Amino acid sequence: MTEERKQELRRLLEEAMGSLEVCQEYGGPLPLPVEVYGRYLQECWRYFGFDCFHPFWIRPTLRISRADTTSRILNYLNEELAPFIHNDKITVASYFIESTATESSRVYPFDNPHVELDLILRRLLEISVVRGIERAVSVFHRCSRAEGVHGFFQDVSIVEGLTLKTDIEVFKGIRLVPLLGTGISAEVLRYFPGFPVYAFDDQTSNFFGQTLLVVDRPGISIFHKPGSHQEFQRGLPVRDLPFQVEEHESRFRNVNEVDSFQESFSQALALALDFPIQIPYGGFCMDESNTFNPRHGSIASLSRASRFRNANAAEENDIEKAKCLYERLVDLDSGDRTKLELAIRRWIKSKTSGEYLAKIIDLGIALEVLYLSDMGDNRELSFRLRLRAAWHLGKTEEDRKKLIKKFGEIYNCRSNAVHNGELGQTVKSGGIQIPTREFIERSQDLCRESIMKVIDDGGFPDWDSLILGGEVEEGSN
Repeated sequence: MTEERKQELRRLLEEAMGSLEVCQEYGGPLPLPVEVYGRYLQECWRYFGFDCFHPFWIRPTLRISRADTTSRILNYLNEELAPFIHNDKITVASYFIESTATESSRVYPFDNPHVELDLILRRLLEISVVRGIERAVSVFHRCSRAEGVHGFFQDVSIVEGLTLKTDIEVFKGIRLVPLLGTGISAEVLRYFPGFPVYAFDDQTSNFFGQTLLVVDRPGISIFHKPGSHQEFQRGLPVRDLPFQVEEHESRFRNVNEVDSFQESFSQALALALDFPIQIPYGGFCMDESNTFNPRHGSIASLSRASRFRNANAAEENDIEKAKCLYERLVDLDSGDRTKLELAIRRWIKSKTSGEYLAKIIDLGIALEVLYLSDMGDNRELSFRLRLRAAWHLGKTEEDRKKLIKKFGEIYNCRSNAVHNGELGQTVKSGGIQIPTREFIERSQDLCRESIMKVIDDGGFPDWDSLILGGEVEEGSN
């Protein structure tokens, strides 16, 4: 774009600002003032595109009331974007830039929606209202270049069970972001008298008050002509692109690495906090004020009902502990890590299950993974589990005697639950009846202690050497 063309776009947008109105996406005007909607939209972008109106019929959008102004801006866009237009449509594509240890960097498409010029216009208007006309002109100039927009996009996931007060950087390019909002503002709702406020309750309560895990990913957002040879095929080497790409550094360059990190880090968080944490799903987001892709940016789909009744507040030192646990966990031998992560998943599940029966069965499976995973048959399993657990955790003969009894009680309780399909309100422990809830909590503590010791020791011990009193080779099976 020349300076003259930029100035022309400024004039057109200034004219548009004088005749803007807020409308339903597929309907007539709404009573919402433009400046109020602009502040609401800014909050949406702040929370990675989360839109309280998303599931409902209102769906606000901006529209120019003067048809002649709309026509002139669309003509301008048509001229500037002519190389990318086919049958009045444009392909607005986003690509992750990924690499492996043995291959050069390649591009992988995230999405290739065909959009019309009026959707590009809508984004121009949104940026103008929220960030100002100068920002809109600058962004359009960058996006309309043949090489598109390069930078970081984000994998964003809700961390179930965790609340924070401030942003915390976990590693470079990876951060935890608290969702401190409360939902749709009173300023917006006052313009919808009689609208059922409760309609927003479930959506906002499943989103605000939680925490996001945000992972930066390098990528490109670029215009294509639909169906043209310019569309880059999946796996195309970056060196074969018809332009130079500045490859940004990031911790994870492959989507599978991000998935693995989310799983392992959620387990580390759960162990550090002694509280169930899970990161079950994610979305892909882009900075709403830096792209014209109208199909990206919303993570409303992440606001599904959480399976967690409560969340645990964490401080920065808790996250530091989780980081240390994560690094030790991923540093384990692959076989030990696979077994241990299965045990951790079952331990976490025991803390999220509602029924005692499910909890004790999950704990039993976790302990079997920890202490019996190398057993080929069912002979004397209870005895072997108790013996190994006692020698693993006990420091003295007296410790080991007590632990043998405790693990025996857990295993017997688990066996009764499996075979009888029921568990009473009390359990016999140490010769007396105690509440089942208390028994399960003690069992969860012993399971966590076992897991933490494997991590601290750098792997599973050689059980025969441990029990016979020989040298224990850390990390062996």
